[in-house]
Amino acid sequence: MKKLFLIAMLCLTFTIPAKADFWKKLKNAVTGTDSSSSSSNSSGKTGGTRGYIRTDNRGNKEIVNPFDKNDFRAEDSVYSDERTSIYRHKDLKGTATKVNYIECRLKPGGFLEWVGKESYYGYVKFPVYKIIGKVPISGCFSRDKSGKEKEINDDLYLDHNLAMYIWDNQLTVTTLAMKNGKAENGYIPWFDSTNPEAEIYINGKKFN
Repeated sequence: MKKLFLIAMLCLTFTIPAKADFWKKLKNAVTGTDSSSSSSNSSGKTGGTRGYIRTDNRGNKEIVNPFDKNDFRAEDSVYSDERTSIYRHKDLKGTATKVNYIECRLKPGGFLEWVGKESYYGYVKFPVYKIIGKVPISGCFSRDKSGKEKEINDDLYLDHNLAMYIWDNQLTVTTLAMKNGKAENGYIPWFDSTNPEAEIYINGKKFN
């Protein structure tokens, strides 16, 4: 009797896992949840606000605008642009002077597009981004403490945090203003949110 009992127990030991394994495999085949075949998608990105890398059919790497997959920049130009930004930031620290008030009137579509291009759609983290000319900017002026205003250069600089706030939120920016900030040689605005003295305003609302 004991021998029969032991034989029965051994049969159960082998058959139960086998049945469990069979049903598990059958379930995976139907639902497609087999862990051996599942993997994360590393070839692209769906959703999110930051640029991502893809490889074209010639093997070139591109950084893609997550809001428009037909808009992209070549990945191999990142290094030179990063070096330019680092040197530019270093120069700004030496040439920027304090200003009482500066305001820039912006062209919403052109400005946002330029922020995206300069930052590789948020893929990089450069210390400063330069936004240039009449396509994104209508004009800028400064105002001294006496209230006297003058037209200044229609280029401007943005630090990374401010640029990413605008890009991530896809903001329609019509005015960018700053109190107690700095400008390169007094006439190219440097909107630097890391400057503890500066107050930056986007469309009239305080940013920092």
